[in-house]
Parts: sequence; C-alpha cells; structure tokens
Amino acid sequence: MIPLQVIVSIIETGCFFGLLAAAMFVVRESSGFFNFAIGGYAVFAGLASAYFTSVRGLPAAAGIVIGVIGAVALALLTEVLVVRPMWKPGANEELPMVIALVATLFALEQISGVLFGRAALPGPQLVGDGAVRVGSATVTAQAALEIGLTALAFGLLLLFIYRTRMGRGLRAIGENTPAAIVLGLPVRAVRLASFTLAGVLAGLAGSVFAARSGIIFESAMDYTLFAFLALVIGGTASVWGPLAGGLILATIQSAAIFYFGAAALHYATLAAAVLFFAFRPQGIFMKRVRV
Repeated sequence: MIPLQVIVSIIETGCFFGLLAAAMFVVRESSGFFNFAIGGYAVFAGLASAYFTSVRGLPAAAGIVIGVIGAVALALLTEVLVVRPMWKPGANEELPMVIALVATLFALEQISGVLFGRAALPGPQLVGDGAVRVGSATVTAQAALEIGLTALAFGLLLLFIYRTRMGRGLRAIGENTPAAIVLGLPVRAVRLASFTLAGVLAGLAGSVFAARSGIIFESAMDYTLFAFLALVIGGTASVWGPLAGGLILATIQSAAIFYFGAAALHYATLAAAVLFFAFRPQGIFMKRVRV
C-alpha cells in the first residue's frame, strides 16, 4: 500500500508532467508534429526565474514573470526561425522537423547554462513554508499552489480550445491542415498562438515547479521526454489527456521508486513507454470517428 504522502507527491509530480505535456499538446494540435524543444523552454524559464530571485534579489513573482516571458520569446523564435522555413502542409516529412527541434532543444539547454550558470539554483518561492495535514499526509503550501495552478491552467486551456474562435481554429487546422488552408483559415496566426501558449505553459511549469527541488540546465532533455511520454499515455483526443498521462507516468515512476528504490526510475519510465507504444499507442483518450 502506497502511503498517502507518496500519493500527494505523485499528484504534484503529475501536475508538472501534465503542464509540460499540455505545452506539447497545443503545438501538436495546430501543426501535426511534436515540439521537442518544450523542455528547453521550461529549463530556461526555471533558471531565469531562479537566477533573478536567488542571485539578483527580485521578488519571486517578478522572477516567474521574467521566466515565462523568456519561455514565450523562445517559443516564438522557434516557430519563426525553425518551424516556418521547414513546414510544408501535407508533405508528411516529419523527420527533418524532429531533428531540427531536437537540435533546438540542445541549443536552448546550452544557452541556459551559459546565461544562468551550470550549477543548480533554488527555485523561487511564491508562498511560505505553511502546510496542512490531510490524514497521514502533509500538504505544503507550495504543493497546494502547484496543484491549484495546474487545475486553473487546464480549465483555462479547456475554455480556450472549445469556447474561442482561435481555439476552434486550432482544432480544425490540426485535423486537416490542407483543407484549412483551402478554406482560408489563418494557419500561420493559429500556429503562432499555439507556440505562444506552449511557451506560457512550459514557462509556468519550469519556473513554478522549480521551487520543489531546484533547477539545473541539464534537465531539458528529461523534461521533453516526460512531456512526450505523458502525451503519448494520455492521448491527444482530449484536453485532459496530457494531465491524465502526466498523473499515470508519475504514478508509475513513484511506485517503482517506492518499491524498488531510486535506481528503478529509468527502468519504470522505459517500461511505461514500451507498454503504451506496444499496446495503446493512441493513448488513454482516443478520437472517435463517426462512420
């Protein structure tokens, strides 16, 4: 039986994975490919917020705002400088795009290390050290903030996708880009909006969740991997898919560590990837096609 305290940690970690996966999800929906640079945005935001609060002495809120703005700027630069010159609707040539985005990920990782240092930095603390008891578990104010922020982010994302013109356009373009172009939908504007939203989500994940255990530039690849696996597990048929996938991935990892030790983390992650790719490649949430 997993203790309640571990379950609280699973929810907190799952929220982090879910936000990263949501950032990948919005780009996937608008463009049809996985943005593997997501981890670079999150690490840059986390290091920027940590640097400006712990080194420069700015308030935590100001540091987080700077981090998120930096992540959005990097996301937009990725779209303009990397994606736009290579993107060809209906070409079905994803490999060059994947290679370019992975290269962008490693470039952002190194840039973050050069700008903010290669040592781990403590994340900004928006709230104090308060905590409440929930049964046998202790829920810190930071954990409550992270969980609440994730719930708010997914709620707003849901409203954006299903209640705004831009959100509906994003779904339509993702389902059939050539048809959307023929119909005159603003493909480029929607893709820019999706990259902006991805930068916000990744920036929030990287800067707010950095308070848990600090942040280091070498985490970018891990963040992208966790985002990708969470999205694969949850699927892309629902806005809630990334969050569901993040919680499931966090459960698998935490259970492996609890029962077999920290060394089992990578084996559990690999096992989750193999199982879902082999038996449920469409994810938990599947798109239903009417015939």
